[in-house]
Amino acid sequence: MEWTIGWWQISIQRVWPTNEQLTRMYNQAAPDWHHLVQHFGVSRAYAKLFQSLQQSAVLDHLRDGSTVCDCGIGTGAFSLALAKTVSSKIQVIGVDISSQMLAKAHQHFLQTGVNHQIYQGDVNTLAFHDKTFDLVISAHMIEHLPNPTVGLQEMVRVLHPGAPLILAVTRPGLLGFWFQWRWGNTCLAPKVLAKMMSEAGLTNIRFYEFTFGLSHFTSITCVGFKKEQQSRANPYRY
Repeated sequence: MEWTIGWWQISIQRVWPTNEQLTRMYNQAAPDWHHLVQHFGVSRAYAKLFQSLQQSAVLDHLRDGSTVCDCGIGTGAFSLALAKTVSSKIQVIGVDISSQMLAKAHQHFLQTGVNHQIYQGDVNTLAFHDKTFDLVISAHMIEHLPNPTVGLQEMVRVLHPGAPLILAVTRPGLLGFWFQWRWGNTCLAPKVLAKMMSEAGLTNIRFYEFTFGLSHFTSITCVGFKKEQQSRANPYRY
């Protein structure tokens, strides 16, 4: 945005947090994060969401041993809600830039007996083979990316053809803009998110409302399915 006042031109430009700033911010928040997620009803909102997705047949392909990649896993609340809904015998692969968040997620998965592996890394360069996962999920991570399309394309790349990608994002609104001010993320309107997902190679795109807690007012979930022919090589490997 720019304004001209007399002989002066004033401009405001959005500045995105660096990975180092985000890592430091979420490392500091990690000790209390899971408690806050539960206190504001987010964990229960996640559980109700996955129940709705299960009723809508989005998760029908998952079996014991199915592989799930959670990008921006945080302390594990999104994946734990999925495991409780579908099966505790799924294998969760969690990626996050915050080592302290990953440490908390590891503790929670051990306590609940969910098979898991965790990696500290950047979603823009996911170090997994193409067509690796039966499901990719992400809650409130993509809004932090200066170019969300790059991260979205990476998440689609590692999906099996025909498999779903589930994204929970912060939507525009009074509370959403407060989160934006506090955490440096952006807010994604449904039309914008649907266009991004379609351009990344997803089809049959659907939206689901959160029906419980704070998430009902701040967030929305978008589900899309990878096109059967979608594939792109990647040199990175774990």
